[in-house]
Amino acid sequence: MNNFIKRAISGLLFVVILTACIFTDPLCFFALFLIINIIGILKFAHMAQRMNIRINRPVCVLCGCLLFTAGFLHNYIGYRNGYLIAFLAIFILNICELYRKHTHAFQNLAFGIYVLFYISLPFTLLIYFPYMCSGRWQPDIIFFPFLLVWFNDTFAYLFGSKFGKHKLFPRISPKKSWEGAVGGGLTTILAGLLLAPYIDGINLIHATIISGIVVLFGNFGDLIESMFKRCIEIKDSGHIMPGHGGVLDRLDSILFALPAIFVYLAFATNL
Repeated sequence: MNNFIKRAISGLLFVVILTACIFTDPLCFFALFLIINIIGILKFAHMAQRMNIRINRPVCVLCGCLLFTAGFLHNYIGYRNGYLIAFLAIFILNICELYRKHTHAFQNLAFGIYVLFYISLPFTLLIYFPYMCSGRWQPDIIFFPFLLVWFNDTFAYLFGSKFGKHKLFPRISPKKSWEGAVGGGLTTILAGLLLAPYIDGINLIHATIISGIVVLFGNFGDLIESMFKRCIEIKDSGHIMPGHGGVLDRLDSILFALPAIFVYLAFATNL
């Protein structure tokens, strides 16, 4: 089986699972993204280990799960005290480093805290999107940013393959071009405008700005993930998805786009 077929099958399977879990039930969404959260933290820790940085994996996974769970409970049942437990766990992460017999304690802690902001926090903020827009659980608003990222990635690749001549950021990602970025960006904004009438709580202004955020911050997220991989001289963050690499390779764009969308919605909805 050639790489293109593997990539197509694994990509389609990922989209089907993600779509099914988001639209089936909030608890299915919670379970899937909790698993993605755990895998992402463990993969990031594995990458950091190649630089002789040893993140406290059990405590980081616990902190990430508590943070995501707190966001879900806050919105789903109105339980507000979950964040207190999550923040306490982050302090415990610092204390635990005193008893670990690894060198580079400062770097271990810094990377351990960073991974919570890089992976767990964006997914926690995602839970707030439907409640900020319509005041209720609404899976299409959850799905909307992912759909935009897929449009951007797909059409950036197509435009870049066909017309790409000017390198976007050759030091970090030699294959990316300005033509691909612009073509993918314009297509994504157009897709957002076409989808907006079918999503309750998302008007044309919201759709345009959110699409623009996805294009801008999604590209930065992709480049930053590429920077991480170049630092440790690897091609992919993992091999869980044949032809695509690891979880972080598939979610690098969305991880940077989600916090920016949250900030915009917070101002736009006067939260």
